Amino acid sequence: MDSSPETVYYDVIIVGGGVAGCAAALTLFHSNPGASVLILDDADPGVFKIGESLPAAAKQILTYLSPDLLQRLSGDGHERAYIKCTGNASAWGSSELEETHAMMNPFGMGWHLDRACFDQILRDTVSSAAPDTISLVKGVFMSVDTRDDALHWSLSASIFESDKTRVFTSKWVVDASGRKATVARKLGARTIREDALLAFYAVFVSPPTTEDQDFRTVIEASESGWWYSSPLPSNRRVVAYHTDDSNPTSRDARKQDGFINLLHTNTQHISQLITSGGYDILVHGDAKYPVCTAAGSARLEPPCGVSVSSEAKWIAVGDAAMAFDPLSSQGMITALKMGCFVGDVIARDLLAAGSDDPTSIFQKVYSQAWSKYDEEKQYFYAQEKRFDGEFWRARK
Repeated sequence: MDSSPETVYYDVIIVGGGVAGCAAALTLFHSNPGASVLILDDADPGVFKIGESLPAAAKQILTYLSPDLLQRLSGDGHERAYIKCTGNASAWGSSELEETHAMMNPFGMGWHLDRACFDQILRDTVSSAAPDTISLVKGVFMSVDTRDDALHWSLSASIFESDKTRVFTSKWVVDASGRKATVARKLGARTIREDALLAFYAVFVSPPTTEDQDFRTVIEASESGWWYSSPLPSNRRVVAYHTDDSNPTSRDARKQDGFINLLHTNTQHISQLITSGGYDILVHGDAKYPVCTAAGSARLEPPCGVSVSSEAKWIAVGDAAMAFDPLSSQGMITALKMGCFVGDVIARDLLAAGSDDPTSIFQKVYSQAWSKYDEEKQYFYAQEKRFDGEFWRARK
């Protein structure tokens, strides 16, 4: 009896069903409706996900991806997907808050998202938009290599539903797996980390009788790093502290008591938000706050490549290709833009293979995007001149 894994062919395999992966899939469908696409996703929509701020300019992109996507976000069953963001307030370069109101933005107000819920809405949109050409499979990526003819990729995955290994083949593989870049690393790429920034975050919840009316993102610099807080649906609020892994406070921030102590001793405005709102750290299921995650600037080298025959191609997108410092607040909208760009280039390559070199296009655009981000990051960090600790010296 043959026990070898079943092999299924797709034009494109996307590993990761988050923002970048779904944007790439939907754009592929728009630009080349006949292309067959597999999204391999291992996300748990019930687990809290950091990265909740989406600028108002994203409305245009979401509408392009699916005309009814904005309605899905606001429609029945998704009332808790987001709350409006009325602007930013930052104590940066000064102890006083400087306001940037959403009314000054031509696109209007942005969103504070329940990010896990938002990502699931994107996946549902993909599934309903192209049920005949896009397949979304829940499973874990295991390995990737070229087939014997070097014309296609061979990718194996452990499928949740059957608990079996399946093998898929494709002309293109898109790594949308996030900072871990699991596919690209298997193909020999490496992640270049520009710094060792960590984010320690906790979700707080207020009593049902308390209604938080501050819908801003609040940012506050301190001697050893910087903090931000944003309100979330369902009377929740996220608080995040950013510092380097070598900073002594990083040890304290890993424990709940240490995190709370740092919050109230190192911040003024965010501490007041938590205290006045009657917030306590959320206790829910297996979640144990604070959570520590990598938050530094990082880029993949190379971000794309081809097989020996130059017929099978791969590209990283989103955080797998380049991960931004959260201070930029551009991570999610950049992932959307990158996904749209990658999806369109791949669609054109499938329609007219050999007419252009897609990898050179990707290299050029990614290099430009990184240079622009790096310049803006250095500018914003340079605006904080009150502190001279190791954290700030490393960024000046």
